[in-house]
Amino acid sequence: MKCRICGSEKEKKYFKAKEMMLGTREEFIYFQCDQCHCLQIEEIPGNLSQYYPEGYNGFEAPKKNIFGGIKGAIRKYKYKASLFPKTTFSGLLKAFFQAKQYDILGSLSLTMQSKILDVGSGEGAFLYPLYELGMKQVQGVDPFIKETIVYPNGYKVVKNQIYTVTGKWDIILYNHSFEHVPDPLDHLLAVSKLLKPGGICVIRIPTVTSYAWEQYGTDWFQLDAPRHLFLHSVESMKLLISKAGLKLEDIIYDSTHAQFTNSEKYKNNIGLYEDSKSLYSGYIDRKLKKEKYKRLARQLNKENRGDQAAFIIKN
Repeated sequence: MKCRICGSEKEKKYFKAKEMMLGTREEFIYFQCDQCHCLQIEEIPGNLSQYYPEGYNGFEAPKKNIFGGIKGAIRKYKYKASLFPKTTFSGLLKAFFQAKQYDILGSLSLTMQSKILDVGSGEGAFLYPLYELGMKQVQGVDPFIKETIVYPNGYKVVKNQIYTVTGKWDIILYNHSFEHVPDPLDHLLAVSKLLKPGGICVIRIPTVTSYAWEQYGTDWFQLDAPRHLFLHSVESMKLLISKAGLKLEDIIYDSTHAQFTNSEKYKNNIGLYEDSKSLYSGYIDRKLKKEKYKRLARQLNKENRGDQAAFIIKN
């Protein structure tokens, strides 16, 4: 089988991976390239949409009135502290409040006028709060939503592929969507055309250059057969970025305890949403193991061995 990333035709390592998120346990064949080490599905299912049921966690709708009430006001401070950490007030706030999901985005020197495109955005939950904060040049694009969405506040998510997007953008995001695309190089070539000079693309993905893949193999929960078509290595990402004429600026590892808690479930033939109480002697044991896994995740991130990372790419 020819590697879809580097073109190597040398002998590959083959694996059988089970669908465990929905719990069907259907098996799919993956192979790992001996050259670029990318793990990829052997044959993309023709009926792939059936593995993305309604309510799939990539398609959640934004929370309305997200900054309403006391809790909403606190949330607003958290988001501002993470998105604009260089302002004096936000710097102080970050000592007390933090919305970690926006930390990487906040490291990119955002302004209220930043043009941000979220590719594979689902219904747009990730950027919706930014629009509510007054950043009116943010937009989502996703070919798999039912129809183009324009929210009452004006925030828009377009039903389409990245290839149809026009204009120039400061930042393009793939927030755990890049592993789902069947044509990753074509996507990066589109990114290179859409980014402004000096613009940034942030690709957050699971990676096989990790302790979790080494430890759990096909029980690693982020393999997520058959939805994840490519599980990239650092080498395969560097190759794609170079082919697209882009530059890799940094890799930020941001894995969590889930690489252990969920992979332990799969290892014991327990689906993602199935009861896992058999893995613990009780409530305290569950809490202690979770804290242990959190510490290990932080250590692995420091060692560049966490199971997911953000690739910061510059035009």
